[in-house]
Amino acid sequence: MTDLLNIWVEKIRTNDASQVAGLYHREGLLLGTFSNIERKGHELILDYFKNLFTSQVDVKIITKHGYKSESESISTASGLYNFEVNDNIIEARFSFVFLKSEEDWKIVSHHSSVLPK
Repeated sequence: MTDLLNIWVEKIRTNDASQVAGLYHREGLLLGTFSNIERKGHELILDYFKNLFTSQVDVKIITKHGYKSESESISTASGLYNFEVNDNIIEARFSFVFLKSEEDWKIVSHHSSVLPK
């Protein structure tokens, strides 16, 4: 199985909202680091990344813990990552749930929040 989290990181590094939003399921849910609302569905997720990419963004995975279901249709990744936004480092935690659809893997749930001090 392809490393789904690394694909997400690669897309973030493009700073292209459409490429990143394309990784999410059409009914996916994003609880983003830089937003106070639930983003359900393609339009709201795309809007989140358009707003985020008004800044230059990079991300570095610090720790990663994964799980893959026996049926190989669900995969998770959780851990810590750092965002670099306009030369500021934001330490955060994450959890992704990936679902294998007929055509490809898609993100059905993504939670990210600033790491408490």
